[in-house]
Amino acid sequence: MALFTGFSTKNKKAINHRLTDKDLVVEDLMNHIMTRKGERVMLPNFGSIIHDMLFEPLTSETTGLIKDDLTDIINDDPRCNFVSCDVTDANHTISAKVRLEILPSRESVELSIDLERE
Repeated sequence: MALFTGFSTKNKKAINHRLTDKDLVVEDLMNHIMTRKGERVMLPNFGSIIHDMLFEPLTSETTGLIKDDLTDIINDDPRCNFVSCDVTDANHTISAKVRLEILPSRESVELSIDLERE
């Protein structure tokens, strides 16, 4: 029996666009991360700042801001626990690897976010 049930309008592999448990949590988190902060109408604090950092030099300060932002997004979702976050810059791409656990099973998941500078 699924603990979490929801729908996806973009995941064509989901039967009747229905997602459950880990798949739903991962999709919701990725939607949150890939939305620019301030982009959603009536929800100015929803989204991530990672897009705003894309063309900034990846210093320890900007890396810290990105990590803090991703950590806050994960911690705001009661369906998961934040484990760790690594941010790197290579080949004109900012890459973030976020590790978390889906509750209550504590199943480990790694989110990979790659944004190219073009």
